[in-house]
Amino acid sequence: MARAKTVTQEALAALGAEALAEVLIAHATTDPTLRKKLGMLLAGTEGPSKLAAEIDKRIKTIGRSRSFVDWEKRKPLVHELDHLRVTIATRLARQDAARATELLWDFIGIADAVMARVGDGIGEVEDVFGAAMADLGRLSAAQPPGDGKALARRVLAYCERDGFGATDALIRHMSEAMGTGGRAEIRSKTEAALKTAPRSSGPHDWRADGQRRHLAFRLALLADLERDADAFIAAIRAGGMESTHALEVAERLIAANRPAEALDWLDKPRRRVEDEDDDGADTDLRLAALEALGRKDEAQAVRWRHFERFLSANHLRAYLKRLPDFEDFEAEQKALDVAAAHKQAMRGLALFIEWRALDRADRLVRERLTALDGRLYEVLRPAAEALEEKFPEAASLLYRRLIESVLERGSSKQYQYAARDLLSCVRLAPHLPVPGSIESHATFVARLQKTHGRKYGFWGLIEPKGR
Repeated sequence: MARAKTVTQEALAALGAEALAEVLIAHATTDPTLRKKLGMLLAGTEGPSKLAAEIDKRIKTIGRSRSFVDWEKRKPLVHELDHLRVTIATRLARQDAARATELLWDFIGIADAVMARVGDGIGEVEDVFGAAMADLGRLSAAQPPGDGKALARRVLAYCERDGFGATDALIRHMSEAMGTGGRAEIRSKTEAALKTAPRSSGPHDWRADGQRRHLAFRLALLADLERDADAFIAAIRAGGMESTHALEVAERLIAANRPAEALDWLDKPRRRVEDEDDDGADTDLRLAALEALGRKDEAQAVRWRHFERFLSANHLRAYLKRLPDFEDFEAEQKALDVAAAHKQAMRGLALFIEWRALDRADRLVRERLTALDGRLYEVLRPAAEALEEKFPEAASLLYRRLIESVLERGSSKQYQYAARDLLSCVRLAPHLPVPGSIESHATFVARLQKTHGRKYGFWGLIEPKGR
């Protein structure tokens, strides 16, 4: 049978307008979204006024609707909203930028009404309106300079609604169009609002606390737009957020070439939780400040402490790179010993795999298998794959750990992955030494069948060779 021709723009164009129109009309009768898109395209052929009128009508219709949007209806709605946005920001903007700008204001103006009736997946809808704000900022900045303060008041009026957390995004996107004077207008009005905002009456007065933090965050954003570290600090203090935003303050002080002050903020007491600095943000800021101050030895000590706690490969590399010649090998071996004995075996395994210390990974798997959580497939499966060639026994143990974890939890949604892992065990079975230090593949499968034989959904996925 001849292979079907690939669908490309060129291939479709070769069919001719009449054939394509016939197909589109046929589909449009059953696809409302396509029908609306075609209507927009046809309106565009009659000039920007007709296209703008069609867009305006759809925006008002969608904004007035009150029907609930469930998961089945969400995708068509998202597609139509995004098509409206793109049409305004591209086709209409090329013909009438001023009208496109006004329609984008109208478009983001229905955001609250739309999201109030959307069920699951509100993030997809929010993303469309977020993109519209970016489009609005771009088109506004391209317009001839106008009254920045008047534009700022319009931005602020929209932000005061703040139905879905739009404040930061809109002010940021409109910053260039508003200019220095417009940003100053927003800052002045926000500072005035903060002065008159009610203060918290106690630890559970979340409404007052939330209002003050909201205004303080707006001031912090404006400070960032002006690259003013002192104004950012003042905003954080005004919102009573020193203990929760010390890292953000330190980041801005480092950028302003004020590392000593950044260290002071990093040393301030703040609420901490276990593994708070797992991502290294606190450590990296501290390192940047210490390096800027020329305190190299202290920076090295910080890198090593962070490595000991979190087994961060990046911080270990940076630590070894700064050691004198001939000291790095001994330090590397010491670091690997630390990883082998770390209280979280999973971290040790992840480091060994990233470091390509496969002999160490093999040993850890054998010695600490029960400490490896079979639910963490994102660590165990890549580790098993990395170990397959040189250490098939350790790889088999990891695959078995993954399989048993799924079956013990009866997680039917993951049976397909467990079946693949069992097939990996089948593939490795001929490479296991006989006698070996682990049970044979046949013994393992027999044990699985004895313990989990009634999990038919799993066994039904296994071909005879997998048993």
